[in-house]
Amino acid sequence: MKTLYFVQHGIAESKDVEPKRPLSDAGSEQVKRVAGYLKAHNIVIRKICHSGKLRAAQTAVLFSEILAVDDVSEQDAMNPNDNPAELIENICDDAVMYIGHLPHIQKTAAEIITNSTVYPVLKFQNAAVACIEIEKGVGCIKWFITPDMC
Repeated sequence: MKTLYFVQHGIAESKDVEPKRPLSDAGSEQVKRVAGYLKAHNIVIRKICHSGKLRAAQTAVLFSEILAVDDVSEQDAMNPNDNPAELIENICDDAVMYIGHLPHIQKTAAEIITNSTVYPVLKFQNAAVACIEIEKGVGCIKWFITPDMC
């Protein structure tokens, strides 16, 4: 069995304010709150992968600092409009957090759970975390938390 964590990056600055879209102050606080919640509940993450976009990379750094995860890296096939199947094909480790963007992260979760991206099974929001277990090729939602719950 594999336990995976899917996260939409924290709230970012608008393109008008900053074209590279770093995390806003509110987005950083949101991510810290959720990461603190995971730490308080003894959630173990062994590796964090992100899209490489600034807001996702910054979200990954905050999670890694709070959860004491040393293995943080950019992952291909995690941009907003990438095909979820490309990421799913490369999932091989347990306890990995994937930090990305809509609609990709939502479609990836749907594909793992239903074998289809047509119907979303979760409504992601900034800094929300979905825990999905995969056993014998079948994905199941274990839990889903949003920043408002922390």
